[in-house]
Amino acid sequence: MNQDLVLQTKIGHEETLQKFLHTIGRKGVIKEPCAVRLQRMNREEFETRWAGKCRALQIDANWIEPSLKLSQFKLFATDMDSTFLNLETLDEMASFVGKGEDVAKITELAMQGKIHNYAESLTARVKLLAGADASIVDRLIDRHIRPNPGAEKLVSALKEAGIPMLLVSGGFSCVTEVVKARYGFTHVISNELEIIDGKLTGRVTGPFGTPIIDGRGKISYVSAYALQHGIELSQLITMGDGSNDIPMLEAAGLSIAWHAKPEVRPHAKQAFDFAPLSGLLALFS
Repeated sequence: MNQDLVLQTKIGHEETLQKFLHTIGRKGVIKEPCAVRLQRMNREEFETRWAGKCRALQIDANWIEPSLKLSQFKLFATDMDSTFLNLETLDEMASFVGKGEDVAKITELAMQGKIHNYAESLTARVKLLAGADASIVDRLIDRHIRPNPGAEKLVSALKEAGIPMLLVSGGFSCVTEVVKARYGFTHVISNELEIIDGKLTGRVTGPFGTPIIDGRGKISYVSAYALQHGIELSQLITMGDGSNDIPMLEAAGLSIAWHAKPEVRPHAKQAFDFAPLSGLLALFS
């Protein structure tokens, strides 16, 4: 079956998209958030002649089945840090106590997959915060928690469609529970920072003292939720950016590598480097 080509870019960059359409000799209606769907495109010709220029103009190009509909899906699961939110919460907290660079280096290696044991990397990063005042968590929540562009419209559309939303994070419940409440996620799964006498001890566990939530933990949780509610993984949509998101990106019927590391992209069905979160909605007919 021939696939449609969905071109998307940043909100407000309609002119860039329109100029590219003119360059390739095609017309199309640009719709919210900033996307156009082209039919009967020659994929080989596009990839050979235009894909490089498309990326240079910061335009995402995704090939999609023409008949794909949001109603085909029954569950949505997303990573939190650098996917739903526009920051790495642990890196931000570390910066408050002068450990930002040290933690960021380990975070980057972990997300690139160069540290293969996520639990080990998380333990090492959290250990650097030992003795920090727990008020850094409140500071983070009060001043720094912001979703990526398009989050509100995506959440609104998923709620209207009656699709449960799971926030699946290797981060911490003190943050994920706030994000859940603010944006109406159905459930969250995340790790626990140990705090004693108002101080971070430098220790971290999974929920209720269980093993740390890593890539395997994410897909295990999502799969269990799906099974409990009679949902097939082919009816699952997932989004993520890091190596610990790979298992749930691979398992889903539709998955988005969100501003992801190069080694993560091949594991997802589609990739967004410039489109907003609500760009997911443009993939559906």
